[in-house]
Amino acid sequence: MRVQNIHRIFIASLFASLPLISSAKRYDVALSEVTSCLKAAQPGDQIYIKDGLYKNVQLKWTGTGTQKAPITIEALNPGKVKIEGSSTLRIAGEWLSISGLYFTDGYAPKGSVIEFRNEKELANHCRLTNCVIDGFNPSRRDQAYSYILLYGRYNRIDHCSLTGKLNLGVTLTVILNDERCLENHHQIDHNYFGEKPVYGSNGAETIRVGTSQQAYTSSNTVIENNLFERCSGEVEVISIKSCDNTVRDNVLLECEGVIALRHGRGNTVNNNLFIGHGIRNTGGIRVVDSGHQIHDNILVGLAGARFFSALGVMDAVPNSLPNRYCQVKDVKIYRNTFVDCTNIEFGTGKDMERTLIPQNVSFADNIIINKQSEQPYMAIDDVSGILFKDNKVQLAKDYSARGFSTEKVKIPDLPNDTAIRKNKGASWFDNKTIQPSIKVRKEYNVSPDANLTEVIHSAESGAIIILAKGTYAIQRSMFIDKTLTIRAADAIHKPLIRFKGDKPDNMVTIANGGQLVIENIIFDGTLESGKALAKAGISTALDMIQPYNLTVDGCTFQNFGESGFFAIKGTKATFAKNVTIKNCFFQDLSGDAINYAAEKDDIGRYNADDMLIENCSFYRLLGSAINIYRGGSDESTAGPYVTVQHCNFVDCCNKERGSVVRLIGTQVLAVENCNFDNSGRGGASIRLDEAVWEKIRIANCNLWNSGKIRANTSQAVKGKMYNIHPVYSDPEVHNYTPASGSKLQQLHVGLKK
Repeated sequence: MRVQNIHRIFIASLFASLPLISSAKRYDVALSEVTSCLKAAQPGDQIYIKDGLYKNVQLKWTGTGTQKAPITIEALNPGKVKIEGSSTLRIAGEWLSISGLYFTDGYAPKGSVIEFRNEKELANHCRLTNCVIDGFNPSRRDQAYSYILLYGRYNRIDHCSLTGKLNLGVTLTVILNDERCLENHHQIDHNYFGEKPVYGSNGAETIRVGTSQQAYTSSNTVIENNLFERCSGEVEVISIKSCDNTVRDNVLLECEGVIALRHGRGNTVNNNLFIGHGIRNTGGIRVVDSGHQIHDNILVGLAGARFFSALGVMDAVPNSLPNRYCQVKDVKIYRNTFVDCTNIEFGTGKDMERTLIPQNVSFADNIIINKQSEQPYMAIDDVSGILFKDNKVQLAKDYSARGFSTEKVKIPDLPNDTAIRKNKGASWFDNKTIQPSIKVRKEYNVSPDANLTEVIHSAESGAIIILAKGTYAIQRSMFIDKTLTIRAADAIHKPLIRFKGDKPDNMVTIANGGQLVIENIIFDGTLESGKALAKAGISTALDMIQPYNLTVDGCTFQNFGESGFFAIKGTKATFAKNVTIKNCFFQDLSGDAINYAAEKDDIGRYNADDMLIENCSFYRLLGSAINIYRGGSDESTAGPYVTVQHCNFVDCCNKERGSVVRLIGTQVLAVENCNFDNSGRGGASIRLDEAVWEKIRIANCNLWNSGKIRANTSQAVKGKMYNIHPVYSDPEVHNYTPASGSKLQQLHVGLKK
């Protein structure tokens, strides 16, 4: 009898569900028709978007499905619904599932690309899956927005690929500034976060959960099973600024940054894999505030230090506001494995402000393997608040201390590249960093009667432009938006470039895509009768989104007669990965010779990451020979890295309060084997504005009748300084190589010819 009743109930429920299933509708529509379909759509309905290229669309999708019968919106063929131009998507309602969209070659005109809200209505229980946002950038890198803003509760972003982001702003932001977004239980899983190059400023995280204003509110967001590849925008790859979040089972591959427990309490970081391959600034986990658990992570080959350390447990600010540095306490760090990592630090960030040491922190059952080190960790401050227990080490020599023992341990087996990438990102997208292909380089031989600007415009990327001796008069800037080498046919008889345009312009302008090597060219700024004056020898476009590289070798810059015009300049909101200037001569300039000081906002931004200036001579300059600026005290980036070596400065920048070499906020700096002759007399030969933790080295320089070195600390000068009257090989022809046998030459201070 009971069995019969069960059968009757089952059959009744089956028939009851049939009308719902049979009433579900399928719509096959163009992208522009989805909004109207949603007005009529019922739970269980399926909306398929036809293939097409859709431009300049502002999509607002609101609908209401149910847990058992969500409304699905899918590309008929995933990846074939391409959305370009000035386009955005807003999602709101309940139980919507969106799949297969491809945002590329566009930008967000207002707000962010995708937002889980439509005006005041939020999204709950909605899903974005198998979608791609790639290269969706504005024209300027300082225009800030996210790819995705995640509002509401119980939303999921999974199997998406988010790549090619070059502008300021977090890639994916979890928003907590609305009560309807708290304790949200969002799930961010199985996504691919592609390469994000160093931005040179704060505000370039890959994921951020909350802000300091929501530090003590619970988010309950889960970030799991994602791949982050070369996500190096700033120090915080994943920035946790709220409570009760979980970051687990992710892979961070060659990321120059860390998972930062920046604000908030009670967060868990477990079972993540960090692979650095020894790359500079690759990091692991940074810890601030209390109640966290960090366990079962594997960290391999991480080369970062300080804020980029494999593990950085920070000192705090006494009586700190939530948006500064709250004390690390009641934190458990256990069963983690560190292999060949440069830095494990306790007391990270100790300075005059951050003086509060960690308390009640347990560091137990961890494994540390590093045959290059004799110590398992660095104690930046007092570690009496750290309980070390049952940790195993294999170091350069046997190590025994409280909580540590030398034992033979097995290096963990790492997954191969295929396993790391499996089931990450959109299934139809190539989720891998693209390496540039090497092509045969075409050569163009150019004579002075050719239109040099047009030759450069027409040349294919990777080409070599070879200039015969003579004078090249250009009417407009040589625009470099590709990979090019421009060189003299004869390095002794250098070709000369002179500007004869009707409007002021740069002689060379580096734009998006620019990768320039220029060798043995003379840039002459002499004003031509009836023509405009050149603004700069080599500079950057006003609107740039892509980082660039520049090498200038054996060139001469002369006769730039206005104080605001520079020989080589990086303009505001542009960023160079590498700038190399060597074997060059700068003479008779009213402005600066080398100027990378356009970011004046004092928020930690700068214009070039790595700069090498070597074997250069500077003669008769009114402005600074070298002017590099990174203002403010933000610590989200590690650069700029600047090396100035074997350079001569003769009769440069003698005006009151002037600086021959002005290096403000460079975080890693070496000035070595340089000669200052009758320079900086009214101000300084070298002016710094360094912090105590920055790596600054000034050594083996000669200051003859020149200004002093002005620095904040006594740590800048690391080597001997000299006061020797320089004797040059042939100053009449501006050869400032120290004369053979002179004291300067013997000290190896001068130029290498």
